[in-house]
Amino acid sequence: MVSKQHEGFEDLLQLFAAALPDSSKEQSGDVQQLLKSLREFLRNIEDGDEAACVLAGARHALLACRGAGRPSVSSYACKTSFSMVKKILALRCSDYASVSTPYHDNGLFANVLQVCDALLLTKPGVPVLVDWRRKGSEGHFQYGPEGFDLWSHLFEPNKRCRSAETLQCEDGLTMPGRINCLFMNMLRGYLWSMPEHDLQHLRLSYAAAISELEPTMHIKKQLMGICREWTEDTYVLGVHRRLACSEMVACQLSQRAPSNVEYISRARKLCAASGKKQKIIFLATDDSQAVIDFEMAFANSSVKLCCRDGVKRSVGGVREDGVDNEVHRNPCAEADAEDALVDALCLAKCEELICVDSNLSIFAALKNPRLRLHALSSILPEGWEEDAAQPEEPVHESYEVVFAPMVFVRKVAGCWWTEPEGASRMLQQGCF
Repeated sequence: MVSKQHEGFEDLLQLFAAALPDSSKEQSGDVQQLLKSLREFLRNIEDGDEAACVLAGARHALLACRGAGRPSVSSYACKTSFSMVKKILALRCSDYASVSTPYHDNGLFANVLQVCDALLLTKPGVPVLVDWRRKGSEGHFQYGPEGFDLWSHLFEPNKRCRSAETLQCEDGLTMPGRINCLFMNMLRGYLWSMPEHDLQHLRLSYAAAISELEPTMHIKKQLMGICREWTEDTYVLGVHRRLACSEMVACQLSQRAPSNVEYISRARKLCAASGKKQKIIFLATDDSQAVIDFEMAFANSSVKLCCRDGVKRSVGGVREDGVDNEVHRNPCAEADAEDALVDALCLAKCEELICVDSNLSIFAALKNPRLRLHALSSILPEGWEEDAAQPEEPVHESYEVVFAPMVFVRKVAGCWWTEPEGASRMLQQGCF
């Protein structure tokens, strides 16, 4: 898919039309005025505008999920894209002296990307004020004690971006949550497949915004201690391995979590392809088993494995209360946020990155536009056909069916998704 050039983004209104309010059902005319404002705003966005790369990403996601015949994902894309455009319109057309970005109860880098959105899309020169003082009842954002100012702990204040504690503006604008729809849940998977020109434009634009962020000195010292041996003569491959819990899998566009074997296989191929003599794999992971598997895989190899000690990791599974047993779903200290930030900054210094749909990986990709990306985002594992031809378990000529559920495959007439979803097509064809 090739992004349209010099034609504005008015077509987005049609693409996310399913999320638009019905103007015929209200008498005040507010909805018609909103739609008119959105149409005019989108029509006049030019290629050089900071918002253009974000809107191009939304267009790509809307077209891609529609073409894939995934109505639930398409519905979500419509809603988030509509919300995104309204937020950008507010940032462009409102009068304000500052923009406040209060944390939302999600992981650390969901909140970092929220700040990056504000830095990119806020009017030039207007300060972005970050409020990361947790209240104490969060389920995800649990870094530090109640009232602790995490932002000031991780980043130095400057004229463009600082903690909300340092400046209060009565005429400020509050911008809750992330703006870019490609930073949200399954839609993150569409970032990797953007047309190359649009993706590079997006990464360069965000890199300029992220350059406003300066980590505190204790973060810089940790970073320098890890990367001091990463010279130009050294090939450094970053691997971000996310713990495969149910919530993580549900947020993958592919709806699966690649195994450690897949990560290791891809890492070996990339290292073998590099012509440099000295090779390092930097492994950033919250999965304790991944550390063991990578250490075993590269124990007798010329490739040096670099994985930070003392980082909180998890074996996965589910806690007694039914919540996924991942790091940020358990009480965390500010040191855990430091570890995540240091890992992300290290990944951004690598030559190539193996990853999945993850906020931390997206941040690393945006911070360094030269970082070559290898997202493990396929529906089936790489090389599955060869593996199927040589099964590790015995394969028999016949099997006894012990559970035979009824499967409904519905085709809805009159809708744009005229074909069943991918899983249904596989069932119809007997691919199971």
